[in-house]
Parts: sequence; C-alpha cells; structure tokens
Amino acid sequence: MEDNLSMPELVAILEAKQKEDYQHKKFLAALKGIDLDKQQKQVNPWESMKAKIYSKGATSDPNDILGLQGYAAQQAGFGIGAGLDYGVLQ
Repeated sequence: MEDNLSMPELVAILEAKQKEDYQHKKFLAALKGIDLDKQQKQVNPWESMKAKIYSKGATSDPNDILGLQGYAAQQAGFGIGAGLDYGVLQ
C-alpha cells in the first residue's frame, strides 16, 4: 500500500465512508420504523442554481414561483411577466 494518498483517492474514501455511515443510520432508523429517505428533502443543485439565477437571488427553491420568470415561465405556461404578479408579505 502507498504511504501517501492522492486527493481523488482520499475524496473517494471519504465519500464511501459517508455513504456507509448513512446506510447504517438508515438501517437503525428503519428498525424504529422511520424512513430517512422520505424525511430528507433532496433538491437538485442544478435546478436550485437556475432558480436562484432566474429570481435574481430571491429564492433557491426550484418550486417557488419566483424561479419561473422569462423563458422558464414561458416553458411552464405561466410566470411572472406573463400575466402573473407577486407581492412580498411583511
């Protein structure tokens, strides 16, 4: 075995360990009747980034109406600037 690990090898080892730990926690939670995958809300980072860009930083939630502006709103059939408006509640 090598004395030194390269960065890609180290990252792969750490990711494998994190995945193993999560699987173990998931198993223990399942024994108690808890579904961790159901409780964990996974958002696609690409969709989150697009929503943040389209809303000019107002939201990173791809399901938020602020993310549907311009071409994305046209593709969805509605959106801000296409007869739909919004207001900020205080």
